Amino acid sequence: MSAAAPSEPLAMLANLLAQTLDPVNRKQAEQQLSDAQRHPGFPQLLLTLIQNTQLQSNDAVRLAAAIKLKNVCKSSWTEDAESAADAPGTLLLSQDDKDALKANILPLLVSLSTTTAGQPPAPTSLRSQLEETIAVVAECDFPDRWPALMDDLIPYLKADDFELIQGVLRTSHTIFYRWRSAFRSNALYTEINFVLERFAVPLLELLQRVDSLLCDPATPPAALPSLGKCMVLILQTFYDLSAQDLPPQFEDNIGPITETLARWISQGRAELDADPEEPCALQEIRSSICEIVELYAKRYLDAFPQLPNFVQAIWEMLGTCTPAEKYDVLVSKAVGFLSTVVRMGSQREMFQSAGTIEQLCSAIILPNIVLREADEELFEDNPIEYIRRDFETSVENDTRRKAASEFCRALMEHFSTQVTSVVSRYIGEYLEQYRADPAANWKQKDTAIYLLTSIASRSSTSQQGVTSTNNLVDVVQFFSDHVFADLQASSEESPSPILQVDAIKYLHTFRNQLTKEQLLSVLPLLVKHLESSQYVTCSYASITIERVLALKKDGRLLFTPDDVQPFAESILMALFRNIERGTTPEKLAENDYLMKCVMRMLGTSRNAIAPAYAPILEHLSGILAEIAKNPSNPRFSQYLFESISALIRFTVAAQPNSLAAFEGRLFGPFTAILQNDVAEFAPYVFQILSQMLELHRGQALPEEYASLLPPILMPALWEARSNVPALVRLLKAFLYADATRIVANGQLQSVLGVYQRLIQSKLNDGFGFELLEVVFETVPSADFEPFQRGVLMLILTRLHASKTDKFVKSFNHFVATVACLQKEGYPDAVVAAFDSVQPGLFAQLVEGVILGSLGQTPERQRRVVAAGFGRLLVSPSFQVGALASLWTPLCQALLLLFLLPLNTLKRGSGADAAAEEEEELEFADAEEGFQASYSRLAASETSKRDVAAWAGPDVRQWWKTQMGRPEFQAGYAGVDAEARTRFESL
Repeated sequence: MSAAAPSEPLAMLANLLAQTLDPVNRKQAEQQLSDAQRHPGFPQLLLTLIQNTQLQSNDAVRLAAAIKLKNVCKSSWTEDAESAADAPGTLLLSQDDKDALKANILPLLVSLSTTTAGQPPAPTSLRSQLEETIAVVAECDFPDRWPALMDDLIPYLKADDFELIQGVLRTSHTIFYRWRSAFRSNALYTEINFVLERFAVPLLELLQRVDSLLCDPATPPAALPSLGKCMVLILQTFYDLSAQDLPPQFEDNIGPITETLARWISQGRAELDADPEEPCALQEIRSSICEIVELYAKRYLDAFPQLPNFVQAIWEMLGTCTPAEKYDVLVSKAVGFLSTVVRMGSQREMFQSAGTIEQLCSAIILPNIVLREADEELFEDNPIEYIRRDFETSVENDTRRKAASEFCRALMEHFSTQVTSVVSRYIGEYLEQYRADPAANWKQKDTAIYLLTSIASRSSTSQQGVTSTNNLVDVVQFFSDHVFADLQASSEESPSPILQVDAIKYLHTFRNQLTKEQLLSVLPLLVKHLESSQYVTCSYASITIERVLALKKDGRLLFTPDDVQPFAESILMALFRNIERGTTPEKLAENDYLMKCVMRMLGTSRNAIAPAYAPILEHLSGILAEIAKNPSNPRFSQYLFESISALIRFTVAAQPNSLAAFEGRLFGPFTAILQNDVAEFAPYVFQILSQMLELHRGQALPEEYASLLPPILMPALWEARSNVPALVRLLKAFLYADATRIVANGQLQSVLGVYQRLIQSKLNDGFGFELLEVVFETVPSADFEPFQRGVLMLILTRLHASKTDKFVKSFNHFVATVACLQKEGYPDAVVAAFDSVQPGLFAQLVEGVILGSLGQTPERQRRVVAAGFGRLLVSPSFQVGALASLWTPLCQALLLLFLLPLNTLKRGSGADAAAEEEEELEFADAEEGFQASYSRLAASETSKRDVAAWAGPDVRQWWKTQMGRPEFQAGYAGVDAEARTRFESL
């Protein structure tokens, strides 16, 4: 690739990329780029643009090109043509483009990573995008379709340019990193072995070379920073290669390897630790070593006899770490390693003496559990970060306090009496110091509370808090004696707001140890703290209220609407005031804990909140209108929309006339979201529109909704995968509301066009069947008859050409659903429909597709499938011809389905339905799993239609009455006797 003057296409591409950086022109430029992407050679043009030296004055454009290249590879590299059909706006790259990219991307990265003619390497941000692009392609093609990748990378590990080596190592680490969390499989191990055969020895040689240069006093100081970064990357890659199994190359050299690692724990070079404020290469090297030895202690202890030496060395190293923030990650990793070793039990003798436990508490736990000045500054200056570090459990949020507390719990597993005695003594001393001078010694009380929590908690869950406590500690008594006063105190009375936060968090942690009555008595105090001007205080209060209300007993929510009704409105208004302190869309949506509490309060209050719905709706819609200008926090958005749908659900149930008020208030912001193409919010909007439209069932279709139908039938909306589930639901709601009008307006063809698009997609075929089921149910048979053959041919084509297990299960459910319909001529019309395509076709489908797959019916579909095929079996169509010969085999398959667990075939009713409703709302509260593509709003879902209602609560009882009819006795007698006996005994 030449770096000559830009050609016209290159200049045009650079101009388009520059426009994507301008908010005014961004959308139009992105559309033009999508169009350009359709042309062959587009990736090669991007590579040329990234390399072009004449654009070095505008690194932002080159970076935009690199990002675009990565995104093109992510969306268009797949070999699965069905995936391309799912996203028609994106074309697959041609094989020529793929080959050209694989041939040129690594040389380009090398050239950008190399210092030439006095010119420094390209910016790290630009190179990192290319490294990620290689990893994206490697995930699809390596090693089978890109076997040369390793052979192309490895020679550069021998280079003298350590900036270049860093680029190669970063690229390798990006490719191998996914192995750390990958599920074991033959394909995974084949890939790892392929890499190890080529990469392991050169990596060890590089480790030895870099180690020698770092330890050599003659190495120029200017070279040390680059060498230090190389060492960090070597160690990270070493971990990647060891993550699944112990590489034989490493096992054979474990002595020299551990000698090198131990040396870097115990010694270092001042040049690698030059910045007094920020973490330097030495801390990163040591942190990586702690991760490696923890992995080897957990997984490969038999091949790691050097473990005791590392325990001693890391323990001693911790003594050299000051309270400065630059050591935070290192201390967390080092203490985490010690926690792992303690929990193993096999090294018990290293820790069990009373003197050792005393030393561990005084030298490791206490120094790292105390509140530092840096923590106080974070509390004041970046409160949301303080909260996330304290509450969230991801690796990124590890802190010294968490690590020290976890180490304390690890010691408690084997030495609970000794540790409780030692730590309790310190707790008593700290509390005594606090009582002597609360204003000066409030930090001692903070430490005492944190220590008490560490020794008192034996096990916990996010749902319940602490579930098991240390029987040597009375957490309720401690709360009464030392914590309740801070919970009760006003901000003016407390020596520090952090003590109030400690009290709230103590309640949060031990909420499961308090009775419902005790919790109800302290909830008003938490409401008071919601009004605090301290950001952290009101946030902790909201987190704790939300978790308290989520408590369950015997599988049911502990708190009822009546329990929370007295203070529900005041809590909600306090939460809204805190959220609305934000002056920008980003600040409004910053604190998702507050909005989660809103969601929980509405889900707990249920119908009791209906009298106050108007001001609540006003706040929710106002917040929505503002954050739609710039969506920035997916969790906040999820909780906001869930709150809106919960408010609709419970208010309209109590006050049906309120639906018009919701529509009047929400249609404005919803219209703006759709008109402005706020892609993150569109699936939520479609779900809530569906919810409101479903609540009109049995009424005339309002004109406001009728005007929405033409746009949602346009192909453009369906190109976004995230829209599909919500749009299908909305289209089904339209059909249920007024299918006759859709037919009269000539829109049925467009609906079936959507079905065609979905049924041809492996990703979305299930939604295609969902839509078709509702078409069969709602559209008059005479109106649908002209389209029926073409509709079924699409299914048959998929069954013949690209059948999948998922498609077959959806097909079975579709056939059963249509067979359940209470329409004239059904279920025989199902057989007639397929046989109209080809005589005897339905019998062929039963024999070749249905019989062998009924046993794999998913649990949620079993009731309908059992009822539908049961109804078919007793229909006249199965009494004659080829289907009559299949009666006994199908009956046998149904009996096996009936023998599955009883509750899978029952409809919920009464108390069971209420419990199911609670579970649905709880599902929306999952701590993880928010998806960029689509997030379901549990509260928006109205009651499911039961097409098998005619069969009664239990399909089996209906079936038993059918099998008692004389005309079925002969066929039924041919079924396996054991299956009949087991079924009849139910």
